[in-house]
Amino acid sequence: MIENIHDYITTGDDKMIKLFYENQYISSWETKIESIEKKDDKYFVVLSETAFYPEGGGQPSDKGLIDGIEVLDLLEENGIIYHILKKIPDKKYVKCSIDFSRRFDYMQQHSGQHILSSFFYKLYNGRTAGFHLGEEYVTIDIALPEISDEMLIEVENCVNENIYKNHEIKTYFVNHDEALSHPLRRLPPNKENIRIVEIEDTDCTPCCGTHVKSTGEIGIVKILKSEKYKGMNRIYFKCGKRAFNDFQNKHQIISTLNNMLSTDEREIIERLKLKEQQIQKLSADIKNLKEILINFEVSNILESTKDIIITKVYDDKDFDEIQRIAKNLLQRGNYIIIFSTKLDKRILFCSSEGFSINCGLLFKENLKNYNGKGGGGERQAQAGFNNIDDMIAFHKFIHLTISTLLKNKS
Repeated sequence: MIENIHDYITTGDDKMIKLFYENQYISSWETKIESIEKKDDKYFVVLSETAFYPEGGGQPSDKGLIDGIEVLDLLEENGIIYHILKKIPDKKYVKCSIDFSRRFDYMQQHSGQHILSSFFYKLYNGRTAGFHLGEEYVTIDIALPEISDEMLIEVENCVNENIYKNHEIKTYFVNHDEALSHPLRRLPPNKENIRIVEIEDTDCTPCCGTHVKSTGEIGIVKILKSEKYKGMNRIYFKCGKRAFNDFQNKHQIISTLNNMLSTDEREIIERLKLKEQQIQKLSADIKNLKEILINFEVSNILESTKDIIITKVYDDKDFDEIQRIAKNLLQRGNYIIIFSTKLDKRILFCSSEGFSINCGLLFKENLKNYNGKGGGGERQAQAGFNNIDDMIAFHKFIHLTISTLLKNKS
């Protein structure tokens, strides 16, 4: 057992073997702990050899276990990879495993990105200025001011034709002078040990990430959308199983729409356009009918009361409707209006110009006592409540306050 952490302090002299460069498909192995360093409440473990890929080249780091202990993060400094754990393994010789499903997903996305970037460059001289490989989506930033739908389709077709040819993807290390003799898509970094990823008859570029063995393993590349970004165009896409899962999800949506609209997928758009036209017509009809009902409600209110304070709690009208009723009333005379709606649990308080009442100030000074939230200006205020009882209580308070105020003035 590892009993003394000081027996494993990192010297920084040794460079462990990086298995992910020897074989990118290794998912489990046994190795020896070379050193352990404690920082705060974490342990930085160095192994003799590791298949854990640290973050680099736009690709996130691997996840996995060391003797059943979760690897929280990975850090590479001066060629040494530190495996950050929350506790020390019990043994000096440990069993390691990476989440290979996640790793292979990143291999598919990264390899697909190389081909996609290559064809933007080959067809339109569009250089890749940025690359993001995330859990949910992958993007590249293409240094072109305009990218049309036709361009996207041409690139996508060429990329997938290339995948079907199952070209070999080779990786190897060269020095800087040797790198310059290759037909690179972008210039290499200014260092001596440069890793090249070469896709037969397709692409050749410096890259430190992990990749599949051949283009056929990518499966498919599907461009999702393009959007303007800092004078360039950001391309969203998915490769391999991500693209397959995306197709499954969208196929399920299409199948559901087929059943709902009683049609096949070729007629869905036309059916939806027709539905939209019908909804627009019905919305216009409803608006006109509501206007009639509002006018009818206003006439009933004016016939049933001679008071300048008009107060009412509605069970079946929403806030928009009570606002329109209040507006109509204020256009017909000088009134103070207190309306509430149980549907939305909201209150409206407004008055004509002829009254020395500050609606917003009254709300500001008292609303918090009734657990309401809102505010307003001198002529109108509104508020919302979590429950109807608080709303009714505040409604009654406003009514009593205004009635008392007018009575005292008279």
